[in-house]
Amino acid sequence: MEKDPVCGMMVDPKRAAGSSVAAGKTYYFCSLGFHGVAQAEGRRSMLWGRLTWSRALFAVLVLNVAWTASLFICPFTVAPGSFVHQVGGANLVDHENIWETFPLYARVVYTIGDAQCHQLWYRSFLLNGNQMPIDQRMTSMYLFANLGLLAAIFARPSTSTGQVMLNALPEFLRRRLWKFGPDRAGALVLALGLIPMAIDGFTQLSGRYESTPIARVLTGGLAGFVGGLLVGAMLVTIRQFSLEMQRMYAHMQADTAPLR
Repeated sequence: MEKDPVCGMMVDPKRAAGSSVAAGKTYYFCSLGFHGVAQAEGRRSMLWGRLTWSRALFAVLVLNVAWTASLFICPFTVAPGSFVHQVGGANLVDHENIWETFPLYARVVYTIGDAQCHQLWYRSFLLNGNQMPIDQRMTSMYLFANLGLLAAIFARPSTSTGQVMLNALPEFLRRRLWKFGPDRAGALVLALGLIPMAIDGFTQLSGRYESTPIARVLTGGLAGFVGGLLVGAMLVTIRQFSLEMQRMYAHMQADTAPLR
C-alpha cells in the first residue's frame, strides 16, 4: 500500500486512479481529481524536488556555486592594483603579507586560492585591476563543475555511477558510448575530459610552449565538467542505492508481517 500525497489515504498501487513519478519515486492517487492537483503542484515543485533529491549533492552544488561566485566578487572588494603582477608557487600560501591587508571575505578567498594555485599573473584574469584568486584554468574548472553537478542532478538515477554519467549526456553521445557498457563508458568520459587539460598543462613544463587563455578555459572547463559530473554521479548512486535498500527492507517487512 502507498500513501496518497494529497489526501493521505492508503492506496493499492494496482487499483490507483493515477500515478506520477517525481525525483525517481512513484506516487499513487485515490482519485483523478487528486492526481490533477498533484500535477499542478508538481509543476511548481518539480524543479526544487529534483534539485534536493540528493541533499548531499545539492549541498555540494550550493558550496561550489558560492565559491565560484566568490572568485569573481572578491577582486571588486579591494582597491584596484591591490593584487597584480604577482607570481607564486602551487599548494603554498606565499602572499600572506598581501592578504593581511584585505577585508576578511577577500582575505579568506584569496588565501584559499593561494593554497591551491600558483597565481601567475600572466595566466590569470584581471577584474577591477586585480588578479583573480586562482588562474584561468582553475577558474574555468570550478565554473564548469557546476554544470557537471547540475547534469548529474537531472540525470536518471541509477546504482551505477557510470550509468548516471551516461544518462546525463545528450542522446547522440549516449548511443555511441553505450556499446562500451556503463562503467567503461563512464571511465572513457572521464578520460576524454581530463586528457586535453593534462596535455596542455604538462606541455608547458618543457618551457618551449605557453598555453593561451582560450586553451586554458576550454581544457579547464571540460575537465571541470567531467569532474563535477563524476562527483555528482557518485552522490546520485549513493542516494539511489539507499532508496533501493529501504524499499527492499520495506518489502521484507511486509512479507514477514502475516507470519507474526
